[in-house]
Order: sequence, then structure tokens, then C-alpha cells
Amino acid sequence: MKSTFFRSTLAAAAVASALGVAAPAMAQDSSKGFLQGQSTDQSGQVISEVTVTITNLETGLTRSVSTNEDGNFRFPLLPPGAYSLKAEKSGYGTVAEERIDVSVSGATNITLTLPTADAMETLTVRGSSISMIDTSSSESQLVVTQDFLEKVPVPRDIASVALLAPGTTKGDSSFGNLTSFGGASVGENVYYVNGLNVTNFRNGLGGSELPFEMYETFEVKTGGYSAEYGRSTGGVVNATTKSGSNEFEAGASVYWEPDALASQAPDVILTDPAQIARNGSPYYIINNKNNSEEANVNVWASGALIEDKLFFFGLVNQKNRNSDFVTATQEYDRESSDLLYAAKLDWYITPDHILEFTGWNNSSDLDSSKYMYNAETDTRGDLYGDYILERGGKSYALQYTGILTSDLTMSVLYGVNKASYSNVNASSDTVAIYASGYSGQFTNFGLATPSEQNDKRTAYRIDFDWYLSLDHTLRFGIDYEDMEADENTARAGGVAYTYYGCDSAALQEGRLEGCSLVDENIYRNSGSFETKSNAFYVQDTWTITPDITARIGLRNETFQNYNKAGEKFVDVSDQWAPRVGVSWDVFGDGTTKAFANYGRYFLPVATNTNIRLAGDEYYVVSTYEVASINPDNTPVYGALDGRSVYADGTLKGTAETVNADLDPMYQDEFILGFETMVTDEWSLGVKTSYRELGSSLEDVAIDAGFNEYLLDEFGSECTMCASGFHYYVLTNPGNDVTITTDPDGDAGPLEYAQYTVPGSYLGYPEAVRKYASVDFSVKRAFDGVWMLDANYTWSHSWGNNEGFVRSDNGQDDAGLTTNFDQPGLVDGAYGNLPNDRRHMVKIRGAYQVIENLTLGANFRWESGRPVSAFGFHPTDTYASLYGAESFVYNNEITPRGSFGRTPNNWSFDLTARYDMQIQETDVTFRLDVFNVFDNDTHTEVNEVAERFAGYEAVDYGYGIIARGQPNEFYGLPTSFQAPRSVRLSAEVKF
Repeated sequence: MKSTFFRSTLAAAAVASALGVAAPAMAQDSSKGFLQGQSTDQSGQVISEVTVTITNLETGLTRSVSTNEDGNFRFPLLPPGAYSLKAEKSGYGTVAEERIDVSVSGATNITLTLPTADAMETLTVRGSSISMIDTSSSESQLVVTQDFLEKVPVPRDIASVALLAPGTTKGDSSFGNLTSFGGASVGENVYYVNGLNVTNFRNGLGGSELPFEMYETFEVKTGGYSAEYGRSTGGVVNATTKSGSNEFEAGASVYWEPDALASQAPDVILTDPAQIARNGSPYYIINNKNNSEEANVNVWASGALIEDKLFFFGLVNQKNRNSDFVTATQEYDRESSDLLYAAKLDWYITPDHILEFTGWNNSSDLDSSKYMYNAETDTRGDLYGDYILERGGKSYALQYTGILTSDLTMSVLYGVNKASYSNVNASSDTVAIYASGYSGQFTNFGLATPSEQNDKRTAYRIDFDWYLSLDHTLRFGIDYEDMEADENTARAGGVAYTYYGCDSAALQEGRLEGCSLVDENIYRNSGSFETKSNAFYVQDTWTITPDITARIGLRNETFQNYNKAGEKFVDVSDQWAPRVGVSWDVFGDGTTKAFANYGRYFLPVATNTNIRLAGDEYYVVSTYEVASINPDNTPVYGALDGRSVYADGTLKGTAETVNADLDPMYQDEFILGFETMVTDEWSLGVKTSYRELGSSLEDVAIDAGFNEYLLDEFGSECTMCASGFHYYVLTNPGNDVTITTDPDGDAGPLEYAQYTVPGSYLGYPEAVRKYASVDFSVKRAFDGVWMLDANYTWSHSWGNNEGFVRSDNGQDDAGLTTNFDQPGLVDGAYGNLPNDRRHMVKIRGAYQVIENLTLGANFRWESGRPVSAFGFHPTDTYASLYGAESFVYNNEITPRGSFGRTPNNWSFDLTARYDMQIQETDVTFRLDVFNVFDNDTHTEVNEVAERFAGYEAVDYGYGIIARGQPNEFYGLPTSFQAPRSVRLSAEVKF
């Protein structure tokens, strides 16, 4: 028998071998893992016909393969989890791996060294010693497991998980809790659950979320992702859910975030009489009355319906939320009590064929009440009205994965994702009535413009992996989505009224008297709108040498948008997206890799564009003299004083509103990186990235340029342009625009025909967005005592276009923001973009104090956000009529982001977790404190530098120009860091 020393040395050698890559890494289904490796003898010679058997430690799934002539073995399409492994061949000793953790983050690679005939004992290699680095991958991603979340304090939402990754930052507060990836806007990410796309396809803002207890792992891809992923120019969050096993398990947990233990952000109150006299009102941001409390109760169970064959995991979540907050003139109470549920079924038809079902219902109703509020006296007034915020819906996916032959595997997915974004009044028959100079409202309603919005995505996907040879593995497939959006938006009661010239004393008493004029404001937009996206892709994983792996992919995207009548108005096809990545195992032992990646990524046209641009939207504001006022405060009209028609309710021909030569939005990305294992626990990395927007989609006004072009070319004017300044066309800014229309509306010699207006007439620059970054990272794996994960990112985001949505004014109108609405609005727009955070530091760690007590910390520091100034354009009359939307300060054009930055900010979160047993039941108590030091640095400021000062007659353009004067409140804080909060939780497992 050989000595213990020899066995230990042999084990160490096997572990060292395990750090290398022995076979090409095979691309995988987004919810499956992959195990591969090579068998050798003690001299390093490959061994063929070794029987390698793996067994899932929880489900009993067992698969066996034989190594080929090169000693290679592969186990594709593995459900994530812990596996044991045994390798044996007559004449050799047996190698056993007690535990190998397989995840969805890429291939798990291991080399097995079989002892020869004179060393026939079993050799056990610990799975925990396998390399932290996947030397075959050139992707930039962070994998977050439940084990990590148990040790580190992280809020229970997808955005907070995404913020753990380098190069991600929190978006502006006007969009809610969302994340910006690599300088892109918060509306350009894509979200998956078990392979089903759950992204909000109206505007890209977030996606469907499950009860947090349902998740198992999260892949946060910040760049370099392969050809199977598309429809994103930001990042990808790929979540997988828990599954059942042979062992029946059940549990319950309670999470409570009490308001009594939370702090409030500072107030911003400015009541200086001189400033009020100049600006007309005081400035109030009141946070001390903001209260929020949430309680979650989860009950779950998992097990086998048929041992080794059919497994289930089911969860029920009861979520109760209460929140109160105020503005300067209104107070809101909100509460909800929602029952959410989710389930996962796994049927192992055979060891090589698996059928899975994932389903959930995350429907939620947030009941809201709106009251009058007087900030000066801090008193609540009468109830204005009740309304409901409806979110979520039922979603499900069915997926088959199968090993068809030893060289070919297949995955097929069918899924439906439903979501509501409806905001509806509790009562639907009350109109909205206002008066100029009065901060309140004269009728009871919660929402002036309620909206019913219900979306449905139907997804189909099929992927194949074909092992061609030792050097080449092909992954190819098709990806199709059919998206339907139902819209019904209108003013409350059908019309809104605003009175002018009323008796001021009566207004202060809440009465309408002496009013001279009234606006009748009618807006409605309804219908069903469809968008289709489909793609096919192919990717070759090529082992150029044993140490160099290349992933060469090509994705072809097609996007189709339909108007209300079902007519296609956007059809962009053959959008070829190359993806090329190379990874080099520098020393050939799996401890160090250098990698490079290039990719092109396309973004579809948001369905929001269908609804706003391709429907029969009606928006008319008519001004009448007031003959009298009815007892219900509705007006009796006198003479018509004026009318503005922003949309006349006709369904325009799509050729009139969309450039016939349209390109989709796309971005190119370049990455270089290096990672190395310093020891078995420590790793270091550095990565540099560069992103550049190649094309952007916006609606632009063409009136002035179109008219000038017609005069030069045909000597005739565009009479339809003379009615205003809102003839918008969806196009790529800076390019020529080709439309089919009748410019003089049959009133002149111009015919209904196709016209191409050169970009030089329109006056728009090309959209520009650039991002550069350098990431430094250091990691120490948890060894049973402590762990550390830290990174520093230097980054710069600049250009004239943030992207899909606009943080400058909080506009989530994806693809239809004011950014390029007039040429004057882009003057000064080039500069540091809103998501530019020059420096970011993120550090997470955990330490096991005693056997049952673990402490964890999460530290985050980042530099401030660029500050701009917005005012009235001094020379462009059309741009001036948009209000304070131009880059203007003191009546002069000023570059974007040229007024410094908000202060640097940091936060420190702590967690304490205590595990114990009570009568053989596992019990965990946990305390999480977020923003321990209650830092209250402001993160956003008022960027409106000018307020309206009246109109001035001019002899050009529209005939008048809007003028502004300095806004005394410019630069005051509008948003702060999230104040300190506490989360208490307890969990039992049976």
C-alpha cells in the first residue's frame, strides 16, 4: 500500500490538473450547466474508454459516458446542482469526485488523473478545489448564488442584484428602482427567468419579478455575451429558479422591514419671501413624512412526486406593503395585500430527456388614496380620490432538453409572459377640473389620465449544440417573440378643464368665480398593438490550441412593428450582429487567462412607439370664453378663443410617419481582460471596455427642414407643416428622411408621392453615445471562515444621446423622448451623460465569527452624477416652445454636464445571520441594516435653470418665441440616498 504522503501528493497533482481546460467549452442552454474534462494517467498520457459516471446528489439523475480517443468526456445540459463523479477503467485505480457544483455560468472543467496498476486505491478529489476561473470564456459576467446572498446584505430585488456587478449604477429615481449597465440607459437591458424573456417590451424598463425566495441563481452579464442573447445594448440578467429533489423539504420565512426602524431623507424647504416673489411659489421637498413598511411571508415545499423521475418546487408568498408620502400640495396613502405564487416541475423522462414547467402569478394591486396637503401648515385636506396601480400577471414556460445523440443536443422552449402596467381610478365618471393659480383640484379623482395597459409576450425558442470534433462545437438556434400590447388611455371622465383669469380671492377659498377662459383638454388613445422579433444565430466554439479557445458567433435580427390597423410600419431585417471572443489559458494550467471580445448588439423598436406613433391618438386642447359655470364646476362655453391640435385622431399612413430607410438602434462593444489565480482562494482581474452607439432611433420634427427643401426643389410650400411644429417622423437622427405624403394636402401642385429630405435640411446631428471603462477586481473564495469580493471601476460615458429613455427630464417614452424633437434641443447636448459615474468602488465580504454566527458587509462608493442646465432656447423659436428643455443657462447655450456633479456618495450595509436547530428543525434568524451610517447625500438636483417669462413676437419661424428668466430654485436637491432601513427575518426548514 502506498503511503499517505503519496496519496496526498497525487491528490494535489489531480487538483492542479483540474485547473486546466481539456476540451472546448460548449455553449449551453441558459438554464443548464455543463461538465467536461479529460482523463490521463500519472505521466500525463490520455486514457480512452474510461467510464465516467456522474450522479446528481439531490435528484439521483445519473449519466455515464466513455472518454474518446483523446481522453475527453462531456456532460451537456445538466440541471444545475451538486454532482458526484466516478471514473474507472480496468487496469487503473478509480477516481472519485465527492462533490462538483455545476451552475449555469459556463463549463465546469476537470482533468482526472487515474492511478496506474501499482496504485489501485481510490483517489478522491474535492470539488471545492476546482478553479474559480473559466479559462474558456470571454464573457463579462457575475454569478450570484443563494449561498452568496445568505452571507451578504442585498435588498430583495433584481436591480440590487445587478448593482453587485462592476460597471453598473443605479438609474435616476424618476424611473424607479432600475440599473444602468455600461453607460446605457436603464431601458436597454433584458431579463430572463429560466430562459423566458420577461422584459417590459413597452419601454424596456425592468421586467417581471418572482417572489425572491423562488430564485436560485442570477447571471449578471455586463458585456461580451454570446450570439444566443440579443435585444439589449445594456446588460443581461438571467435568473434561474429552485427545483425539487428526492428529499422532501419544506419551510417558511418571514421578512419584515418596519417603518419604526427606518430613517427619512432630508427635507428641502425654501420659503425666502424675495425668492418666492421672483419665482411665484415656495420650494418644498418633504421627506420627513415619508413612511414605508413591508412584510413578506413565504411558505414553500419541494420533493419528488415520483422518485428519481418527477420533482416539484412550490412557493406561496403573502406580501403586505404600506407607504405614505407627500408633495408640496398632495398627500398619498398606499397599501396592498397580495398573494403571489410560483411553481417549478421537472420530469426526467429518461436521464437524457427532461421536461420542465415554470409558472407564477405575481399580480399586484397597490390601492392608493390622494389627499389635499398644505405644506406651509403641514395639514392634510380633503380626499381627492382613490386609484389602483395594477402590476404583474400570470406567466409560464415549458421547456424540453434532450441529448439526441452523443454529439447532438436540443433545447425547446415555449412560454407566455403577461404583465399589467395599468393605473386606474376607483371611480371612472369624474372629470378633472383645475384653475390657473390654484394648487388643488375642484373634483374628486385620483388620476387625471388613467390608463389600462396589458401586455402579453409569446415566446418560442429552439437551440441545438452539435459537437463536430475535438476542436469545434456549434451552437445554433432560432428565437421568436410575438408581443401584444392593449392600450386604453384617456382623461378622467373623458375631458379635463383648466380655468384662467378667475377671481383670486375666490380661488383661495376653493371656489371658481369670474373666470374668463377655460381649456378643454381631450386626450385618448386606445387599441391593440403588435410587435414581432425574431432571430437566428450560429456560434462556433473553436479550440484553436489546447490553451486558446475562440467563440465566433453571428446573430441575425429582425424587428417588425404594427400599427393599430395591423399594418406593418417598421420592418428591419438582416441585422447582422457578429460576436467574436478569444480566451487564452496563459500557462496552460487553468490559473490565468487573457481574453478579448468584440460584439454588435441591436435593440428593437419599443412597442411604446406603436402606441404613440402608429395609433389614432387624439389630443386636442380648445380654449373657450367662459359664459357661466355649472354647479358641478363644468363650464358653459362662450366663443372659441383658440385650438391646438396635437393629434387629430386619424390613423396616419405609416409611410408618412416613419423613415422608409430606417436602421435599428445598435451598439458596438470591445473588451480586453486578464484574470489570474494567485492562490487556490485568491484571484485578481483587470478588464477594459469600450462601447459606441452606431445608430439611434428617435422621433424628430421635420416641419422647418421639409418646408425649406420643398421651396428649394419645387418652389412650393408644405401647407400641412404651416399648422404647427409637430410633424414628427421616426428616423435615425442626422440621416436623410424618406416619407410618402401629400405636403400641400391637395391645396397646391405637390402630389402624394415619396419625398427624400436630405439630413442637411433637417439640421440634426447624428446620435452619439460612447462609454469607456477599466475594471480592477480581487476575490477571495469563502473557505469556511471568510470571503472578500471587491472591484474598482473607472468609467466615462459621453455624447449627445443617453439612449432609449431620458434621465434629464425623467421621460420614459422609449424612442420618443424630446431629445431630438427639434434641432435647437440638441444644441449643447454633447457632454457627459446622466449615467456617467467616473469612479465606483464595490466591496462585499463575510466572516464566520463562530460556528453558527456569520457577519456580512456590502460597501459601495461612487462619484456624483453630471449636472446640466435647462432653459428656453434663445434663438430657435420651435425649440423655445418646448419650454425649459434646451441646454441653456442665462439665455446662452451651455454644454451638457458643464455645471459640475452631485456630491460623491457611499453606503455601508451590514448583516448578521444566526443558525440553530430546535428539535431537529433548522432555524435561521437574520438582521440586515442598509445604509448603517444613514448617509443622506443628495444624488439629483433641480436642473431647470429658467422659468417661463412670457412670449415675444419675432419675424421668423413660428412668429413667437418663448422667453425664460432665472429659476431661483435651480441646483436645489431633488433626490437623496435611500435612508437607513432595517430588515428582520426568520426562516425554518423541515
